[in-house]
Amino acid sequence: MLTATKATCTHCGTPFTPRAEETYCCHGCEYVAQVLADNDLTRFYELKGDKAVPPIGSKAFTEPEVAPLIAELERVESTTDKPVVGTRFSVEGISCIGCVWLIEAIFQRQSGSARVRIDPRASAVEVHWQRGHFDIAAFARQLQEIGYRLSLYSEDPKANSGSRHLVNRMGLCGFFLLNTMLFTLPTYLGMAKDFFLAPLFQLLAATFATLSLITGGGYFIQRAWQAARNRVLHIDLPIATGLLAAYAGSLLGWATGFEILIYFDFVATFVFLMLLGRWLQEFALEKNRAHLQRQKTGPRNVTLIGGPQDGQSIPASQVTAAMEYSVVPGEINPVAADPLEAQGSLSLEWINGEADPVVWPQNRTAPAGAINVGLHALRFRAREAWPDSLLAQLLQRPEDSFQEKRLQIILKYYIAAVLIIAVFGSVTWLLVTGDLLKTTQVLISVLIVSCPCALGIALPMCDEFANARLRRSGLFIKSAQIWARLQKVRTVVFDKTGTLTMDIPRLQNTEAVKALDPLAIHALHQLVEHNRHPIARSLREALLASHSKTLKNRQDACATIKETIGQGVAWTDAGGNEWTLGKPSWKQLETENRVTEEPNPHSLLRQNGLTVAAFNFQEDVRDDARAAVDELRTHNLDTAILSGDAPARVNPIATQLDMEAKSQCSPRDKAAWIEANAPPHRAHDRRRCQRQFSLRRGGLPRHTRGGQEHPRSQRRLLLFWPQPPQPARALRRRPQTPPHSFWHLRARRDL
Repeated sequence: MLTATKATCTHCGTPFTPRAEETYCCHGCEYVAQVLADNDLTRFYELKGDKAVPPIGSKAFTEPEVAPLIAELERVESTTDKPVVGTRFSVEGISCIGCVWLIEAIFQRQSGSARVRIDPRASAVEVHWQRGHFDIAAFARQLQEIGYRLSLYSEDPKANSGSRHLVNRMGLCGFFLLNTMLFTLPTYLGMAKDFFLAPLFQLLAATFATLSLITGGGYFIQRAWQAARNRVLHIDLPIATGLLAAYAGSLLGWATGFEILIYFDFVATFVFLMLLGRWLQEFALEKNRAHLQRQKTGPRNVTLIGGPQDGQSIPASQVTAAMEYSVVPGEINPVAADPLEAQGSLSLEWINGEADPVVWPQNRTAPAGAINVGLHALRFRAREAWPDSLLAQLLQRPEDSFQEKRLQIILKYYIAAVLIIAVFGSVTWLLVTGDLLKTTQVLISVLIVSCPCALGIALPMCDEFANARLRRSGLFIKSAQIWARLQKVRTVVFDKTGTLTMDIPRLQNTEAVKALDPLAIHALHQLVEHNRHPIARSLREALLASHSKTLKNRQDACATIKETIGQGVAWTDAGGNEWTLGKPSWKQLETENRVTEEPNPHSLLRQNGLTVAAFNFQEDVRDDARAAVDELRTHNLDTAILSGDAPARVNPIATQLDMEAKSQCSPRDKAAWIEANAPPHRAHDRRRCQRQFSLRRGGLPRHTRGGQEHPRSQRRLLLFWPQPPQPARALRRRPQTPPHSFWHLRARRDL
């Protein structure tokens, strides 16, 4: 059973479940806290206060990509002769005022720094430096060391375009509103009708209301008209109807002298408030879009091989069929391609969810989404262009506009009811009184008062607020349509690696790392520094967390690491000693009588064949995973684990969480399980579920290209480390409906 003891991370403030006496939720937070203390930067905690910020995780142990930054610095300096130059960079990880202060403090400590301005909303930093005296690579590495990633700034052409456009309209309509009220207010204060300025004031009020209708109301009228032409009921339709009715009534009242029909001040006020509400909605959507944009998900650059552009780095989006390129360690293969190496080490965690490396032969097509976890770049020949790659299709940005089927249904009946009531009321009034102007007033009043404008603003805003609250719980909703789909969920199927467990194994015997002498520390650091293998990443985090001062004071030359794929890595130090890290049976001396404190170690560190240290690893169940699973059960939801991993690694996790589990599942096996467990009376949903699993959850669709596996798609719901899976929060208010649907959860391991 998992312990229920709770603690709060000393660095980031994230609640977690300690396994011993840990005060940090991860090695990353422990390492960054030590760096801040060593560099007198602890004021960060005073500014952060009690606010919880995202855990550091593995970000602090990742090497920044400095070549593009250096190229940008050189480009900027070459375009001007000024002594102080500047440019704008993107920075990931800003979450509070403490982050802003920390980045500014680190920049001011750089040689040649001049001034800095940080824009947290755009996740951008504008730096100015003394020409020829600033080391951008050192600045980037120091930021990366505390969890912030510096990269080239690329402004999204769609970013803020909607809200900025509305701000311009809103500014003008605010001006028109104030002037309309200025010339209407005397009437409310008792200005006589025969006052000599009364006609002029009324004319000016009508003029500014007309300008407001054209400038601001035109936004809603145009959108409503376009939707109506496409036979779609849009939320802007009742808004446009109310505005036109109020304006038409005002003109009629002004022309006939029937002042009770004049609504010019209402028209100007209504336009401004509707624009304000729509701006808030657009602002929330753009904030969400910027959140997605900052994730930098997917492949980045590849290096061309051969031809006039040999050695040139290009974006993955420019890869074409038959192009030869190389993928550096840690990067993602963007398209289905034929390997040009005899063999390589690839991780298929984007495809089947399992992070363990696979030895990939040359005669087997490497799928799009495979990650190079070896020590050297791998060469490929593309079989398709980037636009044809399934990975490109899966990484397309989701639809930004708010589309809610429930809102369409509500509008359909609501508008019909309003029109019926308005017509019935006006006709009844005309038959009873015979007063046409009064009848018109009744018609317009019903249309204005009953306009569901607040509903049109409230639903999208409530949707955004719900998304924001779920994000704080570790859930990220990518499509508004998930709310309707969640009502049908009755079985929640979990992947194991990265969802119920962490994405890299945990070092069990950390004392083995702490007990290493300086020579062994240096050797192990060389072996794991640029190694993307999950075991190496875990050791590197433990090593930096335990010996950060020892490693920081060393100036290491570029080491040559030899990799034996499937066995381990080796390095020879200046004294000629061979250090190895790998499987216990690899590089073992025949005369060595291996005796270690660990009975069955996973990996061994050896010097000239003699064992120096033995390391054991185990998969860690995420904090509060048991509580999350139990909460799902309180909502009458069934749970299960479908994993491609071996039974020896799946069964202990299933036992801890008391869940049904199926191990060694291929994508087809997972899809078959979904189909087999769907109720027989919902055959249509069962087939649809299988199809969705195959195409959207990493399975093998029937129309595969060349029999290769395709990477899983973007999920409508994503889980973020190190928060536990908490889908019950999203499912909490769903109504009771007949069971027929499945919900498959995977965690994102690329963030």
